[in-house]
Amino acid sequence: MVVQGRVASSLGKMSRSVSLLRQRILQAVLLLSVGLISTSAWAYHWNQPAAAPQDDRVFVVDEAQLPFEALPGTNANVSWGTHKAAGYRIEVPESWNGELIMYAHGFRGTGEALTVDSPPLPMRAWMLSQGYAWAASSYSKNYYDVRSGVQSTNDLARLFARLHGKPSRTFITGFSMGGHVTGAAIEQFPNIACREGRRGRSCRRIASLLGKLSGGIQYSGAAPFCGVMGDLELFDYFGDFARGAEASAGVSLPQFPPPANYYAPDGVFPTVLGTLFQGGFAGFPNAPTAQGEQHKAFTRLISGGDRPGFDSAYSFWASFLYFGFGASGGDVDGVLSGNAYGNVGKVYQLDNNRAVSDEERAFNQAMFRVRADRGVNRKRFLQLQRVPEIHGRLAIPVVSTHTLGDLFVPFSMEQIYAKEVRSKRRSKYLVSRATRAIGHCEFSGGELVSSLADMIHWADTGQRPGGDDILDAAAMARPDTGCAFSVDDSQVQSRLAFGACPAAAPE
Repeated sequence: MVVQGRVASSLGKMSRSVSLLRQRILQAVLLLSVGLISTSAWAYHWNQPAAAPQDDRVFVVDEAQLPFEALPGTNANVSWGTHKAAGYRIEVPESWNGELIMYAHGFRGTGEALTVDSPPLPMRAWMLSQGYAWAASSYSKNYYDVRSGVQSTNDLARLFARLHGKPSRTFITGFSMGGHVTGAAIEQFPNIACREGRRGRSCRRIASLLGKLSGGIQYSGAAPFCGVMGDLELFDYFGDFARGAEASAGVSLPQFPPPANYYAPDGVFPTVLGTLFQGGFAGFPNAPTAQGEQHKAFTRLISGGDRPGFDSAYSFWASFLYFGFGASGGDVDGVLSGNAYGNVGKVYQLDNNRAVSDEERAFNQAMFRVRADRGVNRKRFLQLQRVPEIHGRLAIPVVSTHTLGDLFVPFSMEQIYAKEVRSKRRSKYLVSRATRAIGHCEFSGGELVSSLADMIHWADTGQRPGGDDILDAAAMARPDTGCAFSVDDSQVQSRLAFGACPAAAPE
């Protein structure tokens, strides 16, 4: 009995020692994390990026625009106000299910007034009917300031918890630039995948700590629409579109950024258009010339490859893209301190054959080359970049939906995102969907609701919804691509450009 008692005592001491060792290891990991943060803070203090014009711009919430009415036919409590230099709107149904959906708006222009959008009406009505509360921020800054969008959206989520109680789950959805906000927000701490068991508990504690230090919010699912899921590669696309037009027209820029007279009658722009389209400048955007057909083929590849509706999309979007971005300097309208666009060393294609033809070799030689400035979008530990990069490190269900014919935020943004997610071996968390429309964010109510509802059902049940294989070039080129998730044709005017989808087989 004495021996048994001594053994039991020894085992007890050993168990306590192991437990204490585990605690000290966890403390060491936490201290290491804090140490890294302290080191990062020191490095940030001594190695701040160069100032950008956006740093000094002043914005003011348009408080007269904030008030709004509860959706007719619903019993909901509405509130609005300002928080941390941003305006907000909140709507909570009386039968609130305890869950919250954050809504991230798209690009709001370059004005000083900050305004708030409510979610699109079909989406908003569905949220309230299902018992979800929603909250939307103006962000604290305009321009393409995604960092402000993430910070303001997360700040509003924390304010909601103080005003109404902490939600049991928080989801996020956004459009266009708001899709970029969504993609960046769900990759912040504490949004990481941790294993089950004791290791998982330690992982979650560390993630929670890092989330508090970085300002992140734990999200349970996301549904970006027409999103800039390729982050800064959108601005590479704008630059390539313009430089490719000049190459096809046989016109070379004298400098970069483009000269002030780019759009003048004697500038680059009229010459390029007059060469690419029949009838000259006055005939734009009529049928392309042979040079114009080359640029059209180039645009097809950089915007997402062969897919239904592209011909109509090019005719619709070409003028906007030429006028809007031909003379852009690559600093994202001053959000960055210098030029982020670079194409040195890139080899461009005009068809799906990877071999470089004589025509492609001549095109590449004619392409004006630009070298990006270093350090204008510097990464810093636990801090968002000026234009946050999205890396594909998913840990929650994401349903990302995009129109095939969008050439403003092209379908290639979804393909870039899907490749990045795949490279991180996180494809099980992503469903990509294509719909048949040409306009930017031109969705029917049914498409908005089905993507959002399917994402939440996935989070509820673990059952992954259907999607499109957007990385399969042959599948994308099929004439029925986009049919599976396009609904309510009468609400989408540009769908006529795609032709009818095959009739469903009778059950």
